[in-house]
Amino acid sequence: MPIDGHATLKELEGRSALCFKRSLPYPPERVWKALTVHDELFNWHPTPFELEPVAGGTISYVPAPGGPEMPDGRVLDYDPPRRLAYTWGEDELRWELRPDDDGCLLSLTHLFDDRFKAARDGAGWHLCLTALSSSLKGEAAPQRGEGPRLPSDWEGLNGEYQERFGISPERATPVPPHL
Repeated sequence: MPIDGHATLKELEGRSALCFKRSLPYPPERVWKALTVHDELFNWHPTPFELEPVAGGTISYVPAPGGPEMPDGRVLDYDPPRRLAYTWGEDELRWELRPDDDGCLLSLTHLFDDRFKAARDGAGWHLCLTALSSSLKGEAAPQRGEGPRLPSDWEGLNGEYQERFGISPERATPVPPHL
């Protein structure tokens, strides 16, 4: 899969899977911290969390102002600083970090059942991973709170992903009302 920042969509284990790859100029240990520490997650993840650092542990989502409330999930894989997987509502998120030159290669696989939400979630994760890169650079995080939470470029990315994945706007899963 080329590393252009965009997701691919495939079937994996009988479910739809969005797959992202990003090359980051930071060691896996630094990126791992951004994937697992609540204060760092708050800078880029749509639903920051606290987790028990062990496979089978609980993951407790901490609602951000204006964000969705999520039921507790389960840690499926925890192998620092290489692999992290957990449930996210009815979905599953799998993160993998591999050393690569002077940094690391980050892979995100998002498994879900509703293929028609692929464009919506692809655009969302695309922007979240861009925010992760900005956060790792030490740049200010986007403000959360009152008003619309979706960045202005989400709509364009959503349309681009609908086209990439062959999902007509009429069939695409709409944005949740809290966003």
